[in-house]
Amino acid sequence: MSDWDSPPTPREMPSPARVEAFSDGVFAIIITLLVLDLHVPRMDALNGETLAAALLQQWPTYLAYVLSFLQVGVVWANHHTMFHYIRHSDHFLLVGNLLLLLCTALLPFTTAVFAEYGLAGRSDMQLAAFIYSAELAVAGIFFNILWRHALRAGLTNPSADPHRLHALTWHWMFVPMFYGIAFLLTFISPYLSVCIYILLLFYYALPGPSVISWIAAQRARSSARRLIEQRQAGIRRGLE
Repeated sequence: MSDWDSPPTPREMPSPARVEAFSDGVFAIIITLLVLDLHVPRMDALNGETLAAALLQQWPTYLAYVLSFLQVGVVWANHHTMFHYIRHSDHFLLVGNLLLLLCTALLPFTTAVFAEYGLAGRSDMQLAAFIYSAELAVAGIFFNILWRHALRAGLTNPSADPHRLHALTWHWMFVPMFYGIAFLLTFISPYLSVCIYILLLFYYALPGPSVISWIAAQRARSSARRLIEQRQAGIRRGLE
């Protein structure tokens, strides 16, 4: 193999700093666009209603805004955590990250659809929740593909705790799984899908970090036990 054909060494691989900076900019724009769906009721369109009544009629828009704002925040926070462990980038990482941003950037559109048809007929409401859940599930799949590629390609920090990397893999695997469940629940009731969104937001905001630490600690203890058992077995074989 010539020098031209040899794969780049980790030192020759570019830093992911620009990837992370570009992603942060996209996340900031997405989160800003979400607020554009909030509209002030026009005085000439109240038709005798009070301002309070007109504002209350827009509650699906408020709910969709809060859910989507927090969803983008969760994706950004986990994206930040992922790139904390990534030390190098390659072409696949760039493409995978763009696909993740592609899906996340659709959230203002799916949020607008979900808010607009939140009080519509059952079929329209189901379709709106269906689109919203599908978009989040696909984003979760691309997120996991990105992380698993970084692990397989050796793009992560070699000094990082392998048990924590394993725990993060399991932690993030739940994202597309639960959004897939929300996707299926839209056929039963769109409100059940909303419950899954809220449950996931609660998990990643509160018990999620503790679950990661617990999985990492359990795996570390299990590895230590196996190492002790192997050493004891080697000692026994040496004495026989």
